[in-house]
Amino acid sequence: MRKQKQRQTHIYVGLLVFVVCWIMSSASHAWQPEVGEKPSPMEQLELVNGQPVNLANYAGKPLVIYFGADWCAPCVANGRPAVLDAFHKYRNKGLQVLFVDLDDPFKFRGKKIAESKEMGFPIAMRAAPTGDQEKLRNFDFGGFGRIQVVPTAIVLDGSGKVVSKIEQGTKLRDQLDGAVAPLVR
Repeated sequence: MRKQKQRQTHIYVGLLVFVVCWIMSSASHAWQPEVGEKPSPMEQLELVNGQPVNLANYAGKPLVIYFGADWCAPCVANGRPAVLDAFHKYRNKGLQVLFVDLDDPFKFRGKKIAESKEMGFPIAMRAAPTGDQEKLRNFDFGGFGRIQVVPTAIVLDGSGKVVSKIEQGTKLRDQLDGAVAPLVR
């Protein structure tokens, strides 16, 4: 009986260690910045026209940074339409959008150039590989952080601080307008 209790204790301790390690590894990869912070540069990205992404270029007006892809059904069904709706509703009040497309940049760059012109806002994609393929596959943008879920939208105020982080298509559809509206009044 005593050996059985010791075995159960070892199992519980093992599970506890596993859970703590899992939480810590998830937290270490959680994407930054947090609400109220300014984002770090978005490494390994460039606009589809080849220019580097510089968030300072968007200062002074609210910005929605949208992460999505054509292979992502919730992105196509809910995320992208929610961002387009917000952009069309608030662009005359200064809303800016930066669409970070997570599709393969080598296969789809030409298509994304046309989409960028059609939608009226810039699209960024992963830059040509610099040797760190793991970061590219894991949607890791260096100091900016790692995107955990697509679609995701980050809403910045005019000073460049994060006011909202919204993940998942249905949440984007339900929450994006409410996050943007106070910034454009």
